[in-house]
Amino acid sequence: MTGLHAVIAAAIDDYRCETPPEQQTPAGLTDRITEYLASSGYPIALETGGPR
Repeated sequence: MTGLHAVIAAAIDDYRCETPPEQQTPAGLTDRITEYLASSGYPIALETGGPR
């Protein structure tokens, strides 16, 4: 498992443990993953634009 995968797995585990099941949403999980990636120094924005 790479560092990136470990950060994402930790975010998923924490979200599932800390958020009651009836309040869990795909958007909430995505937000948690984004927070973890940003706090770990990973870029969170994709490059946009046409082919080079």
